[in-house]
Amino acid sequence: MTGLVGNLTADVELRVSQGGKPWASARMAIKPFVAGGGEQPETEYINLVLFGSLAENVADRCHKGDRIVVTGRLEDDSWTGSDGVVRPGQKVVVDGCGLDLRFRPRATERDHFGLPVDRIDTTDLNDEPF
Repeated sequence: MTGLVGNLTADVELRVSQGGKPWASARMAIKPFVAGGGEQPETEYINLVLFGSLAENVADRCHKGDRIVVTGRLEDDSWTGSDGVVRPGQKVVVDGCGLDLRFRPRATERDHFGLPVDRIDTTDLNDEPF
């Protein structure tokens, strides 16, 4: 099991298998933070694979540039290029995924239900109840 935090490099690509099951692929960029202004390591890229309702939900809610947190299984993902050379790689088969909310702006004004005020539908507030 591994956990990663990074940014999506593109929108999640949702697909359907021949058996009718949803699955998705994505790629995330991981740039480790170095405190104290030390030498910055290179950005690493890793492929993600998601299945079932998780694939549908992530494709619907996560988009290019979003900072996400994933947990899953790290697997080898070697492939052969058009020149016939085998290239090593890795992918994460994702078990869980969510937005990293540390850097998200927060709605400052909320109603008594905890919902952002700008999302309340006020079209029928003046209607008579009977």
